Amino acid sequence: MRVSTQSPGHITGFFVIYPNGSTGAGINIEGGMRTSIAAARKDSFMMNGKKRKLIVSEKTVDLFRRKTGKKGKVAVKHSTKFPIGYGLGISGAGALSLSIALNKLFGTGLAKNEMLEIAKRAEIECGTGLGDVVAEQFAGIIVGKKPYPSKSAHRINTREKYVALGFFRPMATRKIIRSAAWKRKINRTGMECMRAILNGMTVNNFMRLSRRFTVESGLGTRQILMVMGKEQRASMSMLGETVFMPAASPKKARKELGKYCKRTMIARIARKGACLL
Repeated sequence: MRVSTQSPGHITGFFVIYPNGSTGAGINIEGGMRTSIAAARKDSFMMNGKKRKLIVSEKTVDLFRRKTGKKGKVAVKHSTKFPIGYGLGISGAGALSLSIALNKLFGTGLAKNEMLEIAKRAEIECGTGLGDVVAEQFAGIIVGKKPYPSKSAHRINTREKYVALGFFRPMATRKIIRSAAWKRKINRTGMECMRAILNGMTVNNFMRLSRRFTVESGLGTRQILMVMGKEQRASMSMLGETVFMPAASPKKARKELGKYCKRTMIARIARKGACLL
C-alpha cells in the first residue's frame, strides 16, 4: 500500500514569535510538497528522486512513533518544485504531508489537530520553522486568528491568482528564530502589523504591512530592499532572501522580478490546504 499526500508551501509576510509557535499572515502556494510513503524493511528518505538526510522528516516519523506506538519502517518520497531554504515553508509542508500520510498508512485514526501537532513539533525542534505548518492547513491568503499562536485563520479574498517569486539566497532560519535579539525586533513590529491587518483585511494592506515588517524588523537584506524600492508591490518572504509579488498577470510580474533576480518562478495561490491525494 502506498499513500500520497500534498501540502501547499507558505509565504510569510509578517509574524510574531511565541514560545510554542508563531502567528502571522501569508500566502499559501500550490506545489509546496507532494509526499508518498510505503511500508519498508528500513527507513529511507528521498527528495526529488535523491536520497538525502532530511532531519525534519526523520523527526516527524520519530514523533509519530512516540505518539502512536507504531514501529513499522517506511520509505518516504518527497517532491517539490520550489527551492528549499528560501522562506517558502517547504520543510513545514514536508512535515505536515508526511504526518497525514503516516496516519493513513498505519490506520492510527489521529485527529487533525494531532497530526498537525506532530508536524509542528518536528519543525520547532529542528529549528526550521514555527508556524508554517499551521498555515498550510488552509488555502489562499490567510491571517492567523486569536488566541495566539493561532490554530485557525481568517482568509483574505483576492482576484489575483498567482504570486511571482524572485530568489537571491537561502537564509538560516534557526539562527534568527532562536536569537533573543531578533525575537525582540520581530515581535515589536510583528505585533503592530497583526493589529493593523485586522483593521483592514485586504491584499493591498497585507502587502503594505509586509513591506513595513521587512524594513522595521531589520530582516530585509540590501538586495531585497533594492527590489522593494523599485517594485511597490514587492516584499520579502520570511525567512529567505526571496521577494514575492501577488499578480493577476504572472508573466509580466515574473519579467519585472527578472530584472533583479537571476532565478524567478510563478506560483499559483493554493486552492486547498494539506490533504490526502
